[in-house]
Amino acid sequence: MWNKEGVLICGLGEKNKIIARIKYFRKCCRWSLQRIARGYADCDKWNMCRYLQNLIPDMLQDLRNERHGSPGFLGENYTNEDGILVNDTCHEEWDKLLDRMIFLWRESNEYTCTRQNPYEEEYSKAHKEFTEKYGFLGEKLQTEKELEENRKRGGGGTMHFMDELPVYKEITDRYFAEEKKIEAYRNTSKDEEMDMLKECFFSLWD
Repeated sequence: MWNKEGVLICGLGEKNKIIARIKYFRKCCRWSLQRIARGYADCDKWNMCRYLQNLIPDMLQDLRNERHGSPGFLGENYTNEDGILVNDTCHEEWDKLLDRMIFLWRESNEYTCTRQNPYEEEYSKAHKEFTEKYGFLGEKLQTEKELEENRKRGGGGTMHFMDELPVYKEITDRYFAEEKKIEAYRNTSKDEEMDMLKECFFSLWD
């Protein structure tokens, strides 16, 4: 129901953080009522992919832990010592499928993915240093020519980025090369999770 991140940032830029948090609390109450009435809130639409990436694996985990049965088409039927046809091997197989889906959903989410960028700390440190020296958008790197052209246009500025400076280029290239690999991995996880969801869709009940 409550978004911890939203509570933490709702007061940013506000003169009175207490009033900002009270307003946010009122919004959360409205969103909670919307979820009760129609199953989703206005805020859930703002980033549907992230909302589903958080919701679905949690639901799958709860299904796995609290379910009362498993799909009968899994496992193998056999006759027990009392002459009764049974299938108790379906549970372990269903556990494995649910575990895999839960894992893939969380791996596709940039906030819960287990693969982290090994250059994150070094890049963040370099980015902070760049920002302190040259501004967030590198505005202090503008040439006289760029400044003059911007004045003629009536304002604005020319952006400059870290990789334009040799001292930051190597870490920037390494960081974004790794980010591409992680993004590809998350996309692969997303594709596999969707394929599994299609196969198991009508079995997701209890």
